[in-house]
Amino acid sequence: LFHSLFDILYDGKLSFEEFKAYFADGILTTDELRELFYSIDGRQTNNLDTDKLSDYFSQHLGEYLDVLSALEKLNVAVLKAMDKTKEEYQGSSVLGQFVTRFMLRETSSQLLSLQMSLQCAMEAVEVQSSTTPSGSSEKPEETKNGF
Repeated sequence: LFHSLFDILYDGKLSFEEFKAYFADGILTTDELRELFYSIDGRQTNNLDTDKLSDYFSQHLGEYLDVLSALEKLNVAVLKAMDKTKEEYQGSSVLGQFVTRFMLRETSSQLLSLQMSLQCAMEAVEVQSSTTPSGSSEKPEETKNGF
C-alpha cells in the first residue's frame, strides 16, 4: 500500500525530497519532517527504505487498520467485477447490459459518496489545525459529520 504512494522513482527507497513532497502538509516544519525521516531511517542516509516507512505507519494504524484492509479487499473485488464485465458485457442481453450499467453507476455513486465524506473529514481536520493555535482551548466550528 504505502510503497506506491511515496516512491516517486519506484526504486524502493525515498529521498528526503520525495518524503517531504508527499508529507509536507503544513503541520510539521521542514526540520521536523527531516527529524522524522531520519528517525525512521535509523541509518541517517538520504535513502529511506519504503519497507521501513511502511513499518513505521503500521505501528500507528489504530482504527485505520480495518479501514485500509477493507479498502484493499474492496479494490480487489471491484477489479474482479470490472474484469468479468469486460469479458461478458458485449455478449449479454439488452437487459443484462442494462443491469450491468446500473451496477456500475451504483458502485461509482457509493464510492463517490465515501470519497466526499473523507474529503469533508480531511478539510475539517485541516481547518482545525490551521485555526486552533497550539495549546488553545478554542474549538473551531464543527462541520457536518461531526468533524
